[in-house]
Formats: sequence, structure tokens, C-alpha cells
Amino acid sequence: MSKRSKNLVLIGLAVVMLLVFSGCASKKTDEEKLADAIQEALKDSTKNDNASKKPDTLESHLKEISHFLTSDIWNDGFVNISWFIGSGTNSTGDKMDIDFTIERLGKAMEKKAEYDTYIQGLDASNDGLKQVWTKLSNEIDVLYNKLKEKTPVAEDSSYEFDTGLFEQYRDAFKKDIEALTSN
Repeated sequence: MSKRSKNLVLIGLAVVMLLVFSGCASKKTDEEKLADAIQEALKDSTKNDNASKKPDTLESHLKEISHFLTSDIWNDGFVNISWFIGSGTNSTGDKMDIDFTIERLGKAMEKKAEYDTYIQGLDASNDGLKQVWTKLSNEIDVLYNKLKEKTPVAEDSSYEFDTGLFEQYRDAFKKDIEALTSN
């Protein structure tokens, strides 16, 4: 082999080694690959969350309010209190801390105030819904104020806590929402 051929072979080997080393240097470690994959997944999930969020609509707000009435006011509040007054337990027969229940109901009343403002801000096309809400909201206030004035005692048949009007107005409100959202 000539000197020139040896030099070309050595130069070729040097170029190949440079390419190999530069390729190795640009390869990521497993940890770096994992970190990149996690970051990419987080970006994708954020995009999906933003894409899947529905815009705030009248219907979505009303459904949220309806859920609030059933869950926070009725299930966690009034129905348990009614059972406590009659039987000394909550509606499922479990022990109940009446002071804690009334305290939690107070937090729900803060949210109700936000819903009062929202409903009253609706346009005239929703006047029927607003009228029902006004009756319902007032009845919630009456019952809650009664609890604040005098905390009920377990199995106290003299304590009057009638939820009949609340239930009537709540059911009418739900029907109005269903009629509005089914159109």
C-alpha cells in the first residue's frame, strides 16, 4: 500500500470516528429521554384539557346550580338535618355532627349568593326561571336562618323544620332547566 493510500485510509477512519463520536454525543441518556417524554405528555394533556373544556353557557351554569342544590343544599344539608331532628342520625342512619353540618351549609350559602347574582343577571327571556329561583332562594334562606337562630337537637319533635316548599321550588327549578336545555 502506498503512502498516499495509507493517508486516505487514515483520513477516512478519522472522518468515520468523528461521525461516530458526534453521533454518540448527540444521543440522549435514558433519563433525558424519559424526561422529554414526560414533558411532551404533559403538553399533550394540557392541550387536550383545554380542547375538552366546554365554553361556559347558560345551560352549563344552570346544570351546575341544579347539582349544587341537590348535593350541597339538600343531600349534605337539609335532608340530613331533617333526619337528625326526627331520628338523631343522618339520612343513612349514621351518626351526625349537627354543628359541623350547619357550618358546611354556611359555606354552601356563600356559593348560593354567587348563584343569586348570576340568576338575577339573566336577561328577560329567562324571567320564569328567575321567578322560581327567587322563591327557591328565599326558602333556602328561611330554613338556613332558622338553623342559625336555634340549632336543632336530636329527636326533638317540637323543632319545626319543614322542607316541603324547598322541595317544591327545587323540583320546579329543575323542570324549568330541563325544558330549557332540551330545546
